[in-house]
Amino acid sequence: MEHLKHGLQGGGLVPQASLDSAAPTRGQADGGDLARRSAPAPGLCLSSPNTQRNLGPSAHGPIHAPSGRGFASPLPTSAELSRRLRGLLNTSHPVNFRDVELMPPTCADTERGLGLEEADEADADAATGLASAPSGSAVTGAVEALAAAGPLGSSGGAGGTTVCEGEGAGAGPGAAVGGARARGGGTVVRKNKLIIIMVGLPGRGKTFLCNKIVHYLNVTTHTTTVSYAQWLGHATRHFNVGAYRRIQKGAHEVQSAAFFDHTNEAGMEARNRALNAALDDLMSWLRSDSGQVAVFDATNTTESRRNLLRSKFHGQFQYLFIETICSDPAVLEQNYRNKMKYSPDYKGVDVDQAVADFLARIAKYEEVYEPIADRNLHYIKLTDMVTGRGYMDINRISGYLPGKIVFFLMQVARPGLTSVRKIFLTRHGESQYNQKGLIGGNSSLSERGEKYARALPGALLERLSVDTQDEPLSVAVWTSTLKRTIETARSLPFPKLRWKALDEINAGICDGMTYEGIADKYPDEAAARKRDKLRYRYPAGESYMDVIQRVEPVIIELERERETVVVVAHQAVLRAVYAYFMNVPPEDIPRLAMPLHTLIELTPMPDGTMGEQRFPVDIDAVPPPPPVAELAAELVSGGSGVELLAGSAPSTALPASSGSPRSSRHSGAALQDCVTDGDACLPLAPASPEPTAAGDAEAAPVGALPVS
Repeated sequence: MEHLKHGLQGGGLVPQASLDSAAPTRGQADGGDLARRSAPAPGLCLSSPNTQRNLGPSAHGPIHAPSGRGFASPLPTSAELSRRLRGLLNTSHPVNFRDVELMPPTCADTERGLGLEEADEADADAATGLASAPSGSAVTGAVEALAAAGPLGSSGGAGGTTVCEGEGAGAGPGAAVGGARARGGGTVVRKNKLIIIMVGLPGRGKTFLCNKIVHYLNVTTHTTTVSYAQWLGHATRHFNVGAYRRIQKGAHEVQSAAFFDHTNEAGMEARNRALNAALDDLMSWLRSDSGQVAVFDATNTTESRRNLLRSKFHGQFQYLFIETICSDPAVLEQNYRNKMKYSPDYKGVDVDQAVADFLARIAKYEEVYEPIADRNLHYIKLTDMVTGRGYMDINRISGYLPGKIVFFLMQVARPGLTSVRKIFLTRHGESQYNQKGLIGGNSSLSERGEKYARALPGALLERLSVDTQDEPLSVAVWTSTLKRTIETARSLPFPKLRWKALDEINAGICDGMTYEGIADKYPDEAAARKRDKLRYRYPAGESYMDVIQRVEPVIIELERERETVVVVAHQAVLRAVYAYFMNVPPEDIPRLAMPLHTLIELTPMPDGTMGEQRFPVDIDAVPPPPPVAELAAELVSGGSGVELLAGSAPSTALPASSGSPRSSRHSGAALQDCVTDGDACLPLAPASPEPTAAGDAEAAPVGALPVS
């Protein structure tokens, strides 16, 4: 414990003298001199927001603070600190000691962190961006370890709340939220809860951005009014006030443009009912243990509406505004017509008639619209970003999660957003390791894999199409750095870019083994993997959660690309990429169907979601490859053989071809036509005779059922 005790001193938590003096001798236990010598310095707050526990009274009884600013609980003795550290070291959970506050911050530091230097500051707590650790994380383990280390006492304020005299002492059970800190008047700001409030006129891309943000965190479940998200570990819901309004609408009620007139009392009453219902659900979600991020999707165009929201959230949660402004007539017209295709308000209505009514609705909002101008607010303002002539205004934004959102918006709110493009996903052709049922490795293609490599260019060219203006469609090919993907893509006549991030999941010490061999040699590992494929990490290798984090740069680049991209990669990696775009729950990612020799086509939809079609390739019906000159004649410029290891791949223009059918809207994860056989996802009726491996590293012995 000496090095740990020294580490506490080195970290500036408390001097050794204070630790030693905090433990009274038998003769000093009742002496008043002890309180004077071992009491904390004025202004020290005795709680730990990260561990959500108060440093309660010592085993020898409470040590009361001197006059001045009050104290919720005493300093722990050195024996108590040692016991807690032993508990942390003995826990089975990984512990990051940066997340464990054995000694608390001072009240002065707390006030600086909350912006309490100016009592009348409007939003000083709104967007500092502290993010809570996900369930089962190191912080959770640290909390459990502290609980196991011994009683910490029962006096003081609510768990996880910094309590100073006159600032929320005795805040009550409602304040017991991780990461919360006390403010004046007894209110508690939950610093690990974030509300994203959208602002803007209709047809400005608010719902598009909401869906993109929630997809970035990953939607896991849909209901009528909300979406849930966890892809990057932040539990998120999307609250669309328009969805609440439509639910409350009467069977024969017409909500035309006149309904949205600010002088229409009945319309205002109905809209306020929808607003309050959405707010009630939002507040309940964030007050729950599971809720972390809420996306509030509404116009919120008036200052009075935004002040109402601030009054609801201020002093309880951190929040920020995202305002979207667009003044380009061509972009707006395209936005309006795209919105008519999926808006429930205009289902079954002629497009021209719907656009006319929508324009009248926008005019009603423009009568009262007040753009954000208050620099005291925490906001991100996007002005004409998709035109290439716009800009982003970032005001008073800081912290991890708000910073991640700013970065993500820079990628998705970009010029060329409305251009026609597609994303194609395909596994490499069957490899020699696939034939033998081995996982991992860096083997070359088998004979059947070579057939797929020759068939892929024709299948892809058949699916590529151009937009209505007959503008050429540019294409880039992304592969991993492993031989089987490079060999699969070598016949594609487009520029190629190799990504290390697209390499298959690292099987560690199990690389090059069969799943049967792993079960025989490492039965405990096989059992652990079967219990939890998502979080299981191969010894000296990776887990699916590791892969999800690894492919994040690929996701970001796919979001910002203007051209069509063909991703030739591996099963586990493609599962993670597909899950992001198609809103698949993390728990389902390890069992997504990713068959060999199949081309998956994803088409961006106007509301930010993706459509999907799958095309199995019959490799046995592949004609001999055409001469190089004939293939080159089909292209404006031949780009085959161009491979890059870094940077952005240049594009190759394709001539106009016959339009392909529009992609159908995908309604869920790609688990259809599958049954669960133990741990494996097996196709009921495969479209082609190709083996479908359901394991992480693509092993699928020929003639045997795929194992996972």
